[in-house]
Amino acid sequence: MRPLGKRVFPASPEQVGIVRRWAATRHHDGHPAHDDCALLVSETFTNAVRYSSGDQVEVSVFGDARAMRVEVVDGGGQTLPHYRDDPCGEGGRGLPIMQALASDWGFDRLETGQLRVWFVVGDPAQRRLQQTSA
Repeated sequence: MRPLGKRVFPASPEQVGIVRRWAATRHHDGHPAHDDCALLVSETFTNAVRYSSGDQVEVSVFGDARAMRVEVVDGGGQTLPHYRDDPCGEGGRGLPIMQALASDWGFDRLETGQLRVWFVVGDPAQRRLQQTSA
């Protein structure tokens, strides 16, 4: 995948829509991962704002004709991404959504203490094919 853009945003809830629109302009509307990428960018940026101790969040987008990779780097925080088993709770749905839509995802604690959460999304038809063959 080739780099399609990198940008630093203020760590503010008001930036979620701006980040989503910026990431969407890194590829064309007809890209097979467009919708899944938009949803997961919103999820990861929102979590970076909510749980990080930093005041900025860096978003990087990579892609090719079939897939997109997004990396979201925040200032780090007290916890790492984890599942929350509270079906009636207000939050805790981000990682199940990530698991359902991403072909691959993960996180790394960087040497600087920052947290990088990344995901790869591809053609939804290909994802369905992989799920049915598993």
